[in-house]
Amino acid sequence: MNILKHFALSFILACTAISTHAQTNKWQMGFEAGPTITSIYSQNVDFLFTPSLGYCAGVSAQYNADRWISVRMQINYERKGGFRGAFPITDVNGVTVGSMNVQVANNYITAPLMLRAQFGKTAKFYLDAGAYGGYLTRATSTERQSTSEGITFMMTDITQFRDFFDHGLCGGVGVEAPIGNNANVSLGFRYNHGQANIQGDTKSVPLFNRSLNFNIGITQGF
Repeated sequence: MNILKHFALSFILACTAISTHAQTNKWQMGFEAGPTITSIYSQNVDFLFTPSLGYCAGVSAQYNADRWISVRMQINYERKGGFRGAFPITDVNGVTVGSMNVQVANNYITAPLMLRAQFGKTAKFYLDAGAYGGYLTRATSTERQSTSEGITFMMTDITQFRDFFDHGLCGGVGVEAPIGNNANVSLGFRYNHGQANIQGDTKSVPLFNRSLNFNIGITQGF
């Protein structure tokens, strides 16, 4: 009888441990950040932007439906934008006396929602696909003028000329590996393809955000 009691107790404890382990793996909460290569796309050749450096940082929540499929959401602070230049500066006689370039920075709160497929046992490779929405907090345009008299900068707040909402498609690839105590570290890339015209004036030349994020993340399982 004592043997049966010990066996029953051991069985209950084992089931509890397995259940607890399964529950801790259902959710992952964490932090993710990294640099971004960002640009503004236009079909008009007079409004061509070249890529510039931005950044992205935020928190993540991931629900693991099973070992293969997960649903992932993030809330990020993200800088997007682009670079234009160099434009010649001329005097009243049309003689070039310097050059000017423009750096546009669009700051957003973004919320990607993605479906994740992951492969592997210990280190897992993953593929993400989904969509994002964004809310503009501030937009600026910084002019850099270089002449024989020196270099000057002038920043202008252009928030009023931007649409406050952005949305688009996103997808990414990466790898995630455990680092102990249900914690994981990840390295990945995510491409964001904006589909909303960010110009506040719909009669202006349509402009669209494009960005590629390099993300380093840490998550904790629950």
